[in-house]
Amino acid sequence: MGDTDEAVEDIEETAEEEALEAGRIRKKIFGPPLIKILIWVAAAMVLIFISGTVAYIVAQKVGKPPRTERTSPELTEKAKPLAYFDLSDFSVNTSDTDDPHFLKLTIQLGYDEGNMELQTELVKRRAELRDIIISVVGAKKYNDLNTQEKREILKGEIKNRVNSILIADKIKKVVFTEFVLT
Repeated sequence: MGDTDEAVEDIEETAEEEALEAGRIRKKIFGPPLIKILIWVAAAMVLIFISGTVAYIVAQKVGKPPRTERTSPELTEKAKPLAYFDLSDFSVNTSDTDDPHFLKLTIQLGYDEGNMELQTELVKRRAELRDIIISVVGAKKYNDLNTQEKREILKGEIKNRVNSILIADKIKKVVFTEFVLT
């Protein structure tokens, strides 16, 4: 019986050694080097996914024409030239109270060429038109007139006020032929 017990102990020790050796092998296979490789593969897949998404978005934007698509000059209808009614020079003080400013400007009102009825009305209402322009411009401060965008807004205001009193037709455009702000 002693031999059997020793044999059983040897088998158990051998089994334990094999289990320990299998654990070492498992640690070697699934240890830090494998984890590093898996992390690199996962990072590469994430980068491939991100670059694929960016490429798709760029391809979608490149394939579409811009929202404000320009047409070729040959395809656009050219607007008929306008006739202009000259209101002469204006010299107006701005409404700044702390630091007074002076504005000298010349305005012309554009309307459809050949519209004799509107031309006659503009001639008859010259004094009213000049008063409207002096009122609109005189209510402005220096900061309301010192950029091109603000001057375009002023043109729109003048056009709306002038058109509000006209009966025969409407003016199409307000043009500053001189604009000096000091």
